[in-house]
Amino acid sequence: MAAGKALQFLDKKDLECAICLRRFTEPKTLKCLHSYCLHCLETLIKTHDKLRCPKCNQHHELKKDDLKKLTSNKMINYLLEYVEKIESEKPTICSSCDNPPKYHCSECLLYLCAECSKHHKIIPALKDHPLYTLDENEEGAKDEQNKCPTHWNNVLEFYCPTCKKTACKKCEHVLRCYQNKHNVTPMKTAVDEFNKNATEVTNIAQGIKTKLKGTLDSITSDRSDFEYHLKLCRTAIEVKEKTLIKEVQEKSKQLMSDLEKIYQEKKADIDCQVKDIDSKLTKVNNVMASINKMMNKPQETETLGSHRKTMNTVRAKVLGIDSHQSFNKKNITPNFIPSTHLKEFIKTEGIGKIVTVDGMYTVAKNDEAITVAKGQQFVVTVSSLSESDTCKLAATLSNPSHEETATDVEYQGNGEYKIAGKCNVEGDWQMKIIAGEAHIKGSPVNIKVEALGLINTIGNISDYKENHKTGKVTDVVLDIDGCILISSYSKDILKFNQSGSFVARIEMPQDVQVNRMHLMGDGHMVYSEEIRSFGKGILKYPDGLTVNKETRVLYVGDREAHCVFKFNVDDGRLLGKIGSEGSEVGQIKNPEDVTLTKEGHLIVTNWKNNRIQMFDANDTFMRILVGSGKEDGKVWGPHGVIIDMDGNILVSSGHKLQLFDKNGVFIKRIDHKDDGLDTPTGITVISNRPRRVAVANHKANNVKFFNY
Repeated sequence: MAAGKALQFLDKKDLECAICLRRFTEPKTLKCLHSYCLHCLETLIKTHDKLRCPKCNQHHELKKDDLKKLTSNKMINYLLEYVEKIESEKPTICSSCDNPPKYHCSECLLYLCAECSKHHKIIPALKDHPLYTLDENEEGAKDEQNKCPTHWNNVLEFYCPTCKKTACKKCEHVLRCYQNKHNVTPMKTAVDEFNKNATEVTNIAQGIKTKLKGTLDSITSDRSDFEYHLKLCRTAIEVKEKTLIKEVQEKSKQLMSDLEKIYQEKKADIDCQVKDIDSKLTKVNNVMASINKMMNKPQETETLGSHRKTMNTVRAKVLGIDSHQSFNKKNITPNFIPSTHLKEFIKTEGIGKIVTVDGMYTVAKNDEAITVAKGQQFVVTVSSLSESDTCKLAATLSNPSHEETATDVEYQGNGEYKIAGKCNVEGDWQMKIIAGEAHIKGSPVNIKVEALGLINTIGNISDYKENHKTGKVTDVVLDIDGCILISSYSKDILKFNQSGSFVARIEMPQDVQVNRMHLMGDGHMVYSEEIRSFGKGILKYPDGLTVNKETRVLYVGDREAHCVFKFNVDDGRLLGKIGSEGSEVGQIKNPEDVTLTKEGHLIVTNWKNNRIQMFDANDTFMRILVGSGKEDGKVWGPHGVIIDMDGNILVSSGHKLQLFDKNGVFIKRIDHKDDGLDTPTGITVISNRPRRVAVANHKANNVKFFNY
C-alpha cells in the first residue's frame, strides 16, 4: 500500500538510472544523495579513472572496490520490488471489462483500463486510491496508438496535416477537413512518411553521435598520451637535475683535490725552505759563538779565516739573486675563480626547457628514428588529422655540430606531408619539425648517418660448410626475415644475419649444388639446379634467374645456350627465349645474370661481350645500357645485376661494383680498389635505409657488405 501511494507522486523516470537510462539494478547512493546502478558506477570509474556525479558534478574519492560498500537505496529497492511484482502479475484484460489494463490500484488490487480508471476516479470512496501506470509491452502500446482516443474500439484511419489531427471513421472533424479541402491522407501513409522523416533524423543523430564518440575517444587518447609524456618529462627533469648535481659535486671534489695537491706541494716547499734556513742559521750561530771565544787571540787568525770563508759561502747563498728569485717563484697563494659561464648558462638554458608538441601532426612510426648512408636522399612522412593544408610545417636538419639548415616540406594532399633530406657528414643528426612554434609528435627525428663503402665482411665461406667445401661463393639473396642466404656450388645454403653472424645451415636435396638463387615473394626458393627438372633437354648451363611475380614468368640466363629462356614458373612450360648467340647488337654471349625493372623490362649481363643489354616486355631488344671497358662507368666481364628500391641498377664485374641510373647513366663506383673485390658475382640489396648491398666475392670466397 505504502509503495502504491509513493508511486503516485513519482515519475517512472525516478526509477531509472541517469547513466544507462534503464530501470535501476543494484542502486547505490553517493554522498551527494544521487543514486545509480552499481555496474554503471564501475564502468564510469573504469573509463575516466575518477568519479564525478553525472547530475551535480560533485567529485567523489572512490575506487572500484569502494563502490560495493556504498549505501543501497532501500526506498528505491522497495519500489522496484513492488513494480516488478504488479507488472509480473498483470492480467491480459481489465478487471472490469475486456480492454487491456493500463493502471493498477494498490488499494483495491484491481487492474484497470483507461476507461474504467475514469469511473474509478469518479466514485467518492475510490477517487483517492493511488493508481500506478503499468509498463506496456510493444504490441499493446502499438494497438493503443492505433486506437481512436474518442471512439475507443475504432482504429485510426486518417490524418490531417493541416489540423495536425488523427481520426477514425466516426470522428466528425475529419468531415470538416474534407469540406475545407484539407489534404487528408490515410493513416498508414502518414505513419510511413513520419517514420521515414524520423529515421532520417535518427540517422543524422547517429552520425553526430558517432562523430562525437570518435572525438571523445581521440580526446581520451590524447589525454592519456599527454599524461604519459607529462610523467616522462617529470622523470627526465629529475634525472637531469640529479645528473647535474652529481656532476657539480664531482667537479667540486676535483677542485678540492687540486687545492689539496697545491697545499701539499706548498707545505713541502715551505718545510724544505725552513729546514735550509735552520741549517744556515745553525752555521752562522756556530761561527759567531766560535769567534766570541777567540776574541783577543791573534793566534787564531787561521781559524778566523776559515770562518770568514764559511760566512762568505752562506752569504752568497742567502743574499744571492737566485735565492730571491727561487723564493719569489714559489711564493704562490691559491685563489678560486667562480665560473661565470655556469651562472649565465643557468639563467639562459638552465637544465633544459619545456616545449609543447602539436598533436595535430604525427611523424610516421617508421620515420621516428632512421639510419641512412652519407649523402643518401631520404624522405620523412608526416600525417595530419586535417585533410587540408591549413598550417604549413617547417623543418630543419641539425648536424653533429648543431648547425641547422632548413629543408623543404611538400604537402601531398589528404593530410600527408613529405620532407626530403640529405646528410653529407657522418654522425648523429636530427630533423626538427614544427607547426608554428611547437614540435609535432615524433619530432625531432633522430638520424644516424653511416659511412659509405665497405662496412663488413663475412670471412671464408668454406668454414661454415659441411658439404663440398671446395665450392666457392656464387650468390646471395635477401630472405623474407631480413637475413642473408648464401650459395656456393653446394647443397649447403648458409644463413647469416645482416651483422654478419652465422644463423643456420640449410641442406638442400642430395646431389644438388646450388649456383644461383631467386627468392619468391611467398618465401619459395627457385634455384638454377631446380629448374633443370622442367628445362630438361633445353637448358645447358642455367645461371642467373628472376621471376615476374605478376605474369609468373621465370627468366633463366643460359651461359652455354647464349640466350635467356622463359618458363611458366608454376607448371614449367617453355614460353620462349630471348636473344641469340653472337656479338652483334641484341645478341648474347654467356649471359650470367638477369633482372627485371619496375616496368617489366629485362636486363641481361652479357659476360663475353662485356656489356649490359635491355629487352622490353615483348622480348624485343631496346638498347645497350652499359658498354664495354675497364674504366669506371663501363663493364668488363659483368657477373651480377640487380635493381634497387630507387630503380637504380647495380652491376658487379671484374674487380668492381658500380651504380647506374635506370637509363644506364653512370652514378658512381661503390667499392674502392683496396676493398678486395675479386670476381664479384651475385649481388642483392639488403636495405634501403641505409642503402646497403651484399656481394658474393667469388675468388676470395667471402661476402662483403657496402653502404652506397
